[in-house]
Amino acid sequence: MNKLRYVGADEPLTTEQGLFIKQRAVFAARRAFVARKLFGTAIRKIDAGSQTFGYDTLTEVSNAALDFQWPGRESQDIVNLARETVGIPVLHKEFEINKLDLAASNQTGTPLNTSSAESSAYKVALLEDTLLILGYAADGTTYDIAGLYNTASVNTKAGATWATGTNIPLSINGAIALLLADNIMPPYNLTLHPDQYAETLVFVANTAVSYLQWITESMQGGSVYVTPSITAGTGMMTKANPDGMFEYVMAEDLTTETEILNKQQGNNLFGRVYLRGLPVVYDANAICTITGI
Repeated sequence: MNKLRYVGADEPLTTEQGLFIKQRAVFAARRAFVARKLFGTAIRKIDAGSQTFGYDTLTEVSNAALDFQWPGRESQDIVNLARETVGIPVLHKEFEINKLDLAASNQTGTPLNTSSAESSAYKVALLEDTLLILGYAADGTTYDIAGLYNTASVNTKAGATWATGTNIPLSINGAIALLLADNIMPPYNLTLHPDQYAETLVFVANTAVSYLQWITESMQGGSVYVTPSITAGTGMMTKANPDGMFEYVMAEDLTTETEILNKQQGNNLFGRVYLRGLPVVYDANAICTITGI
């Protein structure tokens, strides 16, 4: 998942130091990578030099017809492809490691203090979650990149607070019904804010089964994911195997690059953790938002 680059270093890192930074960055990022799990195998790797991604969405066609004679072409739909071209953003966070820490590591062989690199990787992973789920709007209103949640304008289940446990199955069953009505079959994944996840840990009245266990069985093979990147009081149910419905287009996965700064900059080790990718939704029917919970 993680690549490592050394850029213009007059005193380059040793292989062991570089790999240690990489390993710690990956470890930290994996604690936050949640949204990419919603895409399953629908992660498309494209050329690292790509700056934009173009794709077509097709409007819903009419129903199939049944005839006893060989049909003509009268019922054929006019194909209406909507072309979208989206820029591929860079999600990044920079860090520095003090030159004295680097010198001590070189002299004694002790591992580098990589806390700043780990924090940077963690922040990049959280930003990826937000991008994939909520998208990105530079002006706060019009989305330059549409995430899964704000693409699901067709299916929205208005729920009620999950602080009252009996509202939980009403929300879940309602969302499943909307997906089934659009012929989106199980399994499903459910994404929740930590507040709502905590509310699922209570037991269903007069049983030894928690609401979380009940939800997991209702997903019929899917999973429940937790991330602070989804807005509190909301949830999102999605097709668990979304191939052909939505995908994560990735130009560069998590990458760490480093260089030694010049004397005027303190000779510290400068680093950057970054990735480049964006979500693409082809069939918004495969996503259902749950509000007011």
